[in-house]
Amino acid sequence: MSCLLGIDIGTTNVKTTLYDLSFQQIAESSEEYPTHFPKSGWAEQDSDDWWRATVSTIRNIAKHAGPDVRQIQGICVSSQAPAVLPIDADGRPLRRAMIWMDRRSEPQCNLLRQTLGQPLVSQITGNRIDPYFALPKILWYKQEEPDLYARTWKFLQVNGYVNYRLTGQASCDRVHASLTGLYDISELDWSSEIGSRLKIDLQRMPEIFNSTDIIGYVHANTARETGLAQGIPVIAGNVDASSAALEAGVIGRGEAAEMTGTSSCFMLGCDQWPSSINLVSIHHAIKGHDLLIGPISSTGACLKWYRDQLGACTEDEKAIFERQPYIYMDELAAACAPTGKLVFLPYMAGERTPLWNIHARGVLFGLTHSTTRGQIIRSILEGSSFALKHTLVEAEKSGQSIKSISSVGGGSKSRIWLQIKADVLNRPISTLKHSSSGAFGNALLAGYGVGLITNIRDIVQQKIHIRETFYPQADAVRRYSRLYDIFRNIYEHTRDDFADLAAVE
Repeated sequence: MSCLLGIDIGTTNVKTTLYDLSFQQIAESSEEYPTHFPKSGWAEQDSDDWWRATVSTIRNIAKHAGPDVRQIQGICVSSQAPAVLPIDADGRPLRRAMIWMDRRSEPQCNLLRQTLGQPLVSQITGNRIDPYFALPKILWYKQEEPDLYARTWKFLQVNGYVNYRLTGQASCDRVHASLTGLYDISELDWSSEIGSRLKIDLQRMPEIFNSTDIIGYVHANTARETGLAQGIPVIAGNVDASSAALEAGVIGRGEAAEMTGTSSCFMLGCDQWPSSINLVSIHHAIKGHDLLIGPISSTGACLKWYRDQLGACTEDEKAIFERQPYIYMDELAAACAPTGKLVFLPYMAGERTPLWNIHARGVLFGLTHSTTRGQIIRSILEGSSFALKHTLVEAEKSGQSIKSISSVGGGSKSRIWLQIKADVLNRPISTLKHSSSGAFGNALLAGYGVGLITNIRDIVQQKIHIRETFYPQADAVRRYSRLYDIFRNIYEHTRDDFADLAAVE
C-alpha cells in the first residue's frame, strides 16, 4: 500500500507518522532527547540525537507497518525553529546546535541595533532584533568561535540537518528562512545588504526551497540505516508551527489556532505579510500565504516543572504521577473552584512574544496558608492562557481579524485547560478529531510535493473534523477579564525587578 511519511523534530522529541494516501494514520512513533544548558541563557541540542531518534522512530514504524514502509512515496520533515547548526564540507556538525531558546546573543543584538537599526531590520526581514532569531546566533558564533566559523560550510536548521542526512542535499525551506533574520522578504532570498554590512558570507547559507519542492532522494547509506527504500523523494518541509497551522486548517486570513506542548504558539493565517513588531511574521508552507505567530516560551513546561518538583506527596501519588501525571493534575485543578486569588506568570524561561524579555521569570502571586496544590495547578493553566490572550490582543492591535480558533498539540487533550482558554479569550475553542502535532500537515505537503494531490485546501476541508467546541461561560469571562488585568499589572510592576535580579552576582 502506498503511503507518506511525516517527521516532526520538536524541542523535546521526534515524532514520526505514516499515512496512507487517504491520509489515514497507519503507524506512529516518538522518541525523546535532551536539551543541554551549559550556561545560564544557553540552550543547545546535539544533532546526532535528532538523527538517532529519527532513525529509531522510522525503524519502530517499520516494525508495525511491515511491507508498507517500503511503499513510501514521499517524506516531509518539520521542526522547531530557528536554530543554528554549522556543518563542515564533509557534512559533519562542528558544534552542538544553538536552538530557539538560546539567549546568549544579546550582545550581538545590541550590535545589530547599533549597526543596522531596528527600522532597517524590520524593513528587510519583517521582524524584530532578538536572540530568538538565527542571525545574532550566527554573529555570536563568528565572534566567539572564529576557528570553527572559518571551517563552516553551511548553517542548517533542524529539519535541514535531517534532510541532509536523508538526501545529502544542504537546504533550507522558505518558512525556516523567514525566521532567520537574514532573509529579505521582498527579494525572497538571503539579504545581500545584511550579509554585506555584517560581513557574513551568504555562501554559508543553504539554498532556499519552497516547502513543497523536492530537494533530493533517500540515498543508499540512509536506506540501509533506516530501512527506508532508496530513492524516496524528500521535500523541503517547514517549521513545526506552520505544519500545526496546516493541520488545524489555518491557511487564509483570520483562521487561527493555538498549539500547546512544552511551549505554546498562536498562529493566524494572513493573505499578505503581516506587520507586528511584538509578534513574529513567517511564510506559510502554502505558497502565497503567510502567518502571524505568537510563540510563548513556557506553558506545558511549567506543568512539567510542577510535576517534577512538587508533584507527588505520597507513595500512592508517586505511582499515579508515573503513569498519568497530567491527567491527575487536571483532576486536581478541576476539583478546585476558581478563587480569583492566585495569579501565575508563566515566564520561567523568559518570554518571547509579545514581551521579548529575556529576564522575565515565573511568579506565583497570592499564596496563602490555605492555598492547595489544585489551586496552584489551576493558576498555571490560567496564567498560560493569559499569556495566550496577550498574543491575541497584539494580533488585533496590528489590524488582524480572528474568525475562529482551533487547538492542537498535547495541551488540546486537557478539557479543563481548553475551557479556561475559551473563558479567558472569550472565544469558542475547537479541538480536532485527529491531532498529530503537525504530522498530518507534513503528509499533506509530501503528497502535494510528489504530485499525489493537487489542492491542499480541499484535502484539509475534507479531512479536518471538529471533535468538540468549548464555549466561553459568562461568569468565568467576567472573572478572567479582571484577573487578566491583574496578570498584566503584576508583570509591569515587576519588569525592572526582573532585570535587577538578573544583574545579581
